[in-house]
Amino acid sequence: MEITKDIIKHTAKLSRINFTDEEEAALEKHFASVLGWVETLNEFDASSVPATAHILDTVNVFREDVPGEPFGREKLLSCAPERDENSYIVPKVVE
Repeated sequence: MEITKDIIKHTAKLSRINFTDEEEAALEKHFASVLGWVETLNEFDASSVPATAHILDTVNVFREDVPGEPFGREKLLSCAPERDENSYIVPKVVE
C-alpha cells in the first residue's frame, strides 16, 4: 500500500489534527517506513505455529463481579463540567 498525501490528510481530518506541509511530508515517509516493517511480517511462515489466545496458560484471574451500592443521580451529575438539570451537556463532535 502506498502512503499518499491524501491518506495523511484524511487521517488527520479523522483525528482532528492539523499538520503543516512539512509535517505531512515527514508523516508520509514515517508511515511508509512503518508499513515497510509490517510487510516483512508477510515473509514469515506461521503455518506451523498453533493459534493461541494468550501466550500463558492463564485462567480467569479477575475478581468476582460483586455489585456495590449504586451511585445516586446527583452524585454522578456532580462530576459533569456542564449540565442541564438531569443531563450532561457535551460538545458537538459530529459535523
